[in-house]
Amino acid sequence: MVTPRTLARIRAAIDETGFRPNAVAQSLRTSKTRTIGLLVADIRKWFFGLIVESVEDTARLHGYSVLVCNAKEERAREEKALELLSARKVSGVINCSTGASVDSLRAFQRRGIPLVELDRRSGLNHVSIVMLDNERAGRLAARHLLQLGHTRVATIAGPRHLSNSQARLHGFVREMTDVGMLLPKHYIEVGDYREYESGFRAASKLVGLKEPPTALFVANSEMTLGALTALRERQIGVPRDLSIVGFDDPLWARHLDPALTVVTQPIVEMAKRATALLLSLLQDPEAIRLEVFTPDLVIRQSTAPLQHQQPSEKKSPC
Repeated sequence: MVTPRTLARIRAAIDETGFRPNAVAQSLRTSKTRTIGLLVADIRKWFFGLIVESVEDTARLHGYSVLVCNAKEERAREEKALELLSARKVSGVINCSTGASVDSLRAFQRRGIPLVELDRRSGLNHVSIVMLDNERAGRLAARHLLQLGHTRVATIAGPRHLSNSQARLHGFVREMTDVGMLLPKHYIEVGDYREYESGFRAASKLVGLKEPPTALFVANSEMTLGALTALRERQIGVPRDLSIVGFDDPLWARHLDPALTVVTQPIVEMAKRATALLLSLLQDPEAIRLEVFTPDLVIRQSTAPLQHQQPSEKKSPC
């Protein structure tokens, strides 16, 4: 037993020498690193950069560091990242990528490392999830364009294997169906969240149709930039010839001319909540939660009625 006098001498020596405990040595003794693993789909994208910043800020407040792994939307990379995080004995993992197979994620889960899924669902059971109501997001975009009087409405959707892109497309189609409008198959293009070029190609194909759409919803910001470039090259005016709704609200969206109407999601709040849920799982492994955040519609000048009366920027009451 350490006496109060001896403890005081130890503390004085620490203060005098500036000694700091070795975190690696401590982790070897305790099997706890106070490190959170964060697995993202593509670190180059501003969306995931904002997630990294928000997770790090929240983790630091609770005495945790963050180890970031970039999967580049590739299964092999994600599965190697999971192995690395396990070997580094991270306390828990926030997974923002679904490149790995569900079997690989189940195997990782069986190691007893708490897991929280953010933004995308993998199909795992008994896991905490923080996500957007993506179906409502698709509905908001469709409803806005339909209320402006558009009947030839198209969309550039994200990859079909991702849960969030599936839900956005489903909500978009359901909203149109609910008002008695059928979305033709040739008005649905599937792009790639990672690729600006996929938005360019998809928009080029849509505006080249015999009856091109008069309104368009693009399901992520990278594809939106590509679509806008295609429209500009073809001298298609926005919103004079085509109204467009993007997804997410990067800084450039509000500084375009015309400024971009977008469906937004509270990225920072979602990332912070995912971190908080993971920290709660470290205390109570049964504290499984599903947190669903609500999207919003920010109306700017890239959408207009068919008679081209541009609306002023305002927040949707939806």
